[in-house]
Amino acid sequence: MDTSTLFSIAPTFPMDDARIRARSLAHIGRSPLTWGILIATAALGVAFDSGMAGFAILFGAAAYGLRKHWEKKRPAVDAASLRELIGESNAAQDEELKRIIGHLESRGLPQYALCLGRFLLLKQKIEKDIHRGNHLALFAQEVEKGVDGICSEVCREITRIREREEELGEVLTSRDPARLERLEVARRESHAAMLHAYTSLYQVHAEILGLGTAGVVPASSSAGEELPGKRLQEILGGLQDEADLMARTHARIHRSLEGATTPSEDGPLRSAISGT
Repeated sequence: MDTSTLFSIAPTFPMDDARIRARSLAHIGRSPLTWGILIATAALGVAFDSGMAGFAILFGAAAYGLRKHWEKKRPAVDAASLRELIGESNAAQDEELKRIIGHLESRGLPQYALCLGRFLLLKQKIEKDIHRGNHLALFAQEVEKGVDGICSEVCREITRIREREEELGEVLTSRDPARLERLEVARRESHAAMLHAYTSLYQVHAEILGLGTAGVVPASSSAGEELPGKRLQEILGGLQDEADLMARTHARIHRSLEGATTPSEDGPLRSAISGT
């Protein structure tokens, strides 16, 4: 297998708690508030010639105050650290996908480079929009995992297609029509799997934006470990569940908003929301 076209960057989730804690501690240590209080404490000790005991008392009080302050702020700091780590992971994945796209172009496969480029654009849109609203936080981790998994499997599927394409010359001169048919069926199934992957991602993005598009029916497949796109279909099933759950949640939120803000069924606000 040509490993140069495999998506080798680790998925964003699960996120290691130790990484979040380490990033939060780094933020706290670099904070102007932390350094400002410590410097002010040292200056105060020098100004009043506090001596060793005085410095110990001053710094002890400063350390206690800082600890209490950051304990209250820790959830917000951890959330900011998580957002930062997610952004770094997604950026690294994007760079890897761009490298693979360039590799495909250099190998004379512009159609697959274009395909993967559109997956990349949709991935970036989903990852940007899923973190915009607090009401979407429930879905963010599973959607990120699904998007990462699909991009990884699309890269692998393209690699498998390339491997089968390299057999085409031998197959065309094999005097075995069945081999050619098997090769064509495999290519069609791989292409169908990628088409459904993109359609499902597009639907997820539409649901994130609150558009409520209709559900996508996964492509049917037969049993067999070597079936092209089999793993991709498994990932799509999980992502589709997330899309359906988001659609139901959006519908429930929409109904609750209408009920909470509308004095009567035919009021002007209801008409404005429903567009009638």
